[in-house]
Amino acid sequence: MKNKFWNEASYGGAVLGLASVAFSCIGTLLPQSVSFVVSVVSFVVTLYLLFYFTKRRADEFIQEGYSYAQCLGFMVAMGIFAGIITGAYQIVASNFLFTEKYEEMYSTLMATYSQMGTFDNNTMDLLKTTLRAYLFSPLPVLITNVLASVFSYAFYGLFVALGTKREANIFDITTPEEEDEE
Repeated sequence: MKNKFWNEASYGGAVLGLASVAFSCIGTLLPQSVSFVVSVVSFVVTLYLLFYFTKRRADEFIQEGYSYAQCLGFMVAMGIFAGIITGAYQIVASNFLFTEKYEEMYSTLMATYSQMGTFDNNTMDLLKTTLRAYLFSPLPVLITNVLASVFSYAFYGLFVALGTKREANIFDITTPEEEDEE
């Protein structure tokens, strides 16, 4: 039964991750004015998919039920796999596919921090190194994406689990002896 949990969580997480990657690609290729709409659609699709996969999982537990905490845990498990996929995509996108966009984003961030004047030169040098690592180095990118997915799905799950939990069937009239005879 434990393997089935992880199989379903990996499948759901893979679908969520691929949807996130698709919307990220679309948002990157479209102008900034349209990217807000893409972000809203991505958010709605993510919530729908979280609801769909968790509800499907909860519906398998007709007799014993599937609690709020179990639904939340399932969404967090899906977040692990979705984060791996989105992290892998970001590694490829920042280092191979959309290098210019990521370099532009890095330069804009550094120029903004520099213009703020709140950091001294040593701190700015450290910030440059750290920010470059978080945008382009594989391990920090992967860890950041996994953690971001886990935390965001856990937050969404606080609300989605209300609609997906399944109470135990208290009106089941079969007794444990009847189940053993079958």
